[in-house]
Amino acid sequence: MRRTALATALVAAFGAVPALADPLPLPRVDYAITYNMQPGGQVMNMAHHAGIMRVDMTEQGQAMTGLMNLHTNKMTVLMSAPMKMAFEMNMNDPMPGMAGPAAGISPQQMMTEGDVTLTPIGTKTIAGHSCTYYDAVGTLGKDRAESKVCLTSDNVLLYSEAVDQGQTYILTATHVALGPQDPSQFRVPPGTQVMPMQMMMQGMGGLPGLNLQ
Repeated sequence: MRRTALATALVAAFGAVPALADPLPLPRVDYAITYNMQPGGQVMNMAHHAGIMRVDMTEQGQAMTGLMNLHTNKMTVLMSAPMKMAFEMNMNDPMPGMAGPAAGISPQQMMTEGDVTLTPIGTKTIAGHSCTYYDAVGTLGKDRAESKVCLTSDNVLLYSEAVDQGQTYILTATHVALGPQDPSQFRVPPGTQVMPMQMMMQGMGGLPGLNLQ
């Protein structure tokens, strides 16, 4: 099983790591963070404002932005090329591009039906910010997964590490800016054509970064 970077990022946006069935507590502050993702060294930018998560990254040479509105349970992925368009999914639907324990699980299930136990094992300083280092054990139904995470006192994720089928996945913050964010960055830009995810995938024969091989 191989996870794509976009699928990994969408899970990470909820404070989880690959293979973790349940999310960590949601952040209590606005922020903008740059992460390094391993393996591969991919850069991911993540921001939070008023219950909306934004993820920016490049997948297979194409810039993509994910917006997750925790109030409306809508997830929108914006694509910058070849034209301004986006696809939207209900967060009650299964997460696309996932396999293994996360296959068939929706973001909403991750947030409301799972259970996570955090056991403090120390402290770290990452990107100039202190965080508590935890052993995290998540369960959802019969699925169980373990990871290590580092959270600030406001539940901002600075580090996560998990092993899935022999592969270690690591997410590390390299730059952290806490404070108010521009609300316009958390809205779909005017003039963007928004389509259901199923329609776009059928019309394009699948989307980059959402297929597992």
